[in-house]
Amino acid sequence: MVDIGHFSLICAWALALYAVAAGFAGALRRRSSVSVSAANALNASAAFSVVSLLSLAAAFVQHDYRYAYVWQHSSNDMHPAYLISAVWGGMDGSMLLWAALVAVFSAVCLLRHNSEPGSAYGGWLVPWLSVSTTFFLTVVVFLTNPFRLIPTEIIPLDGKGLNPLLQNPSMLIHPVALYLGFTGFSVPFAFCMAALYSGDLSPRWIAYTKRWALIAWGFLSAGIILGGNWAYIELGWGGFWAWDPVENSSFMPWLLGTAFLHSALVQQQRGLFKSWNVLLCAATYLMAVFGTFLTRSGIVQSVHAFAETDVGWVFLAYIGALAGFVFLGMWLCRGELRSSGKLQSYLSREAAFLFNNLLFLGICFATFWGVMFPVFSEALTGEKSVVGAPFFNRVNGPLFIALLFLMGAGPLISWRKSSIRALKRTFAKPLLFASLISVLGFVLDPARPLAAAAFGLCAFVIVTVGIEFHRAMKVRKELASESAGKRLVSVVRRKPHRYGGFIIHLAVAVMSIAITASYVYKTERDVVVGVGDTVQVGRYNFELKQLRQVSGRAYNALIADVVVSNASDGTFVAEVYPERRFYPASGESSTEVDIHMDLLRDVYVALAGLAGTEESKQDLSAARASFKIFINPLQIWLWFGSLLMLLGWAVIVVPKTVEEKVVKRRSAEAATAGV
Repeated sequence: MVDIGHFSLICAWALALYAVAAGFAGALRRRSSVSVSAANALNASAAFSVVSLLSLAAAFVQHDYRYAYVWQHSSNDMHPAYLISAVWGGMDGSMLLWAALVAVFSAVCLLRHNSEPGSAYGGWLVPWLSVSTTFFLTVVVFLTNPFRLIPTEIIPLDGKGLNPLLQNPSMLIHPVALYLGFTGFSVPFAFCMAALYSGDLSPRWIAYTKRWALIAWGFLSAGIILGGNWAYIELGWGGFWAWDPVENSSFMPWLLGTAFLHSALVQQQRGLFKSWNVLLCAATYLMAVFGTFLTRSGIVQSVHAFAETDVGWVFLAYIGALAGFVFLGMWLCRGELRSSGKLQSYLSREAAFLFNNLLFLGICFATFWGVMFPVFSEALTGEKSVVGAPFFNRVNGPLFIALLFLMGAGPLISWRKSSIRALKRTFAKPLLFASLISVLGFVLDPARPLAAAAFGLCAFVIVTVGIEFHRAMKVRKELASESAGKRLVSVVRRKPHRYGGFIIHLAVAVMSIAITASYVYKTERDVVVGVGDTVQVGRYNFELKQLRQVSGRAYNALIADVVVSNASDGTFVAEVYPERRFYPASGESSTEVDIHMDLLRDVYVALAGLAGTEESKQDLSAARASFKIFINPLQIWLWFGSLLMLLGWAVIVVPKTVEEKVVKRRSAEAATAGV
């Protein structure tokens, strides 16, 4: 019987390998027919990669335990939806997803730019797209093949089951969104390398690269947000971000990608930062690959990381080789990479973007140092020293505060040069309002000056964004008689990139308020409560009404019925039902928290287990339970701000896509009319 998944995987790898060889041959010899052949092979490789991934999914759905990977990560009693998330729940399947998405992105890129495969620029695009696809397919075929068969004549009747932490609805979306972000940056990297090796560093390379980088940035942002939400509702520790090494592995390319998007705008407007943009574009993709190395090498310990494997050196070799080609290409094009303009004043928008970039890089370097410090310390001293969240907060906190100021100020400063008088006129009212908020925060809580500064600068960003929208809507009102809602839509549609960016800045300010409040003013307490007893945490009373056991599809659960009321007057607030689940197939347990949310705070309750002797645990009516209780201020605004950020991203991306389709249609109609 032909193994369709494995056969398709081998075909995808062979076609990608041919695309690399033919692509470079066609580019070097400037033979368009060979480049077209390479492009066709890469498209076919993408199709086979998708077939291979779908075959693996089918194996999970059919409980085909001939495959060791399916047996290790699924069981007969798992929910059908989690059988799909199990496809990328382990090392082998996640690498196949990585490879398939890289191949699909490459194919979509070639389809969108199919008029250029034979040109000097397009000729170099094909091989560099093929390099990324070939590398990941090679890793899958030879090192992490999910189609390896169990070496036994007897096929198991049941599997070991998926990690309970991954049996969550977020796991259906979060890894895919994250990988779309990681793999999406392979396209900007390919455009960057094609521009370097073709010698075509005209403005179009930055336009293409920025467009694809924006798409990848949006997916990566969504993946990070969903990951934070998963951590918040699944891990039971009351937070959404712990500066975990694997969390940071997605955060670092996000920082570099954000810096590149800002810096690319300066190159488009003023012809500056050409070499800088090449480095940022390449570093973003290489950092995404480095994040994959962190997750799969086993050099860092994390709840998110895969088990220790021997594939880490392959990623380091790949990163090193690509970095070498980047620097070689920059040396070959050193003349073309000279900026056509110059920085005329530090009181200018381009200077603000430069400082913005330096802050992003500073945060990235501090995060990288914190992640790798245990590795460095062990290599130098023989002992592994770990840095935790306090280090990251202490170092990155002030940098984030400076970023907030530039986020509000930068877009309002003029290009080339601004005068002190103009800056005073522009920022007087926003800075006054921000100062009042900061002073008020300091007066109310003198022990936390950074929190007061953060709240003030968030207010500064919100006010500056509001002023810009008000100004644009006022101009629009003079031009057309429309309702306020229609004026707002018209303003955004007229300049989607500008106002979509303002929406993202507004979202970051809202998220920053929520993050600051939840970190600084969180109430946290571990309590042990007997059935019928009440305990006070913060301004709330928690009464344990009963403990009960239930059986689910793949687990047994202990559920606590807890009534939450106001401690001041005893009024009812909510009833929550935290759980502690045990999965017999894997022998693992998980915590299912319950959260009561409102606009001001989250009441977060996690059941840690039963307390006391084994004998006392048998009678649930008299048992005592251990809880972790958190009161998280303004937490819901983090998720509202996240949705607002994705809305701003969509405002930028979607109209541009529609506009491109309209332009293509009109061009085709004009060509037909000319004939």
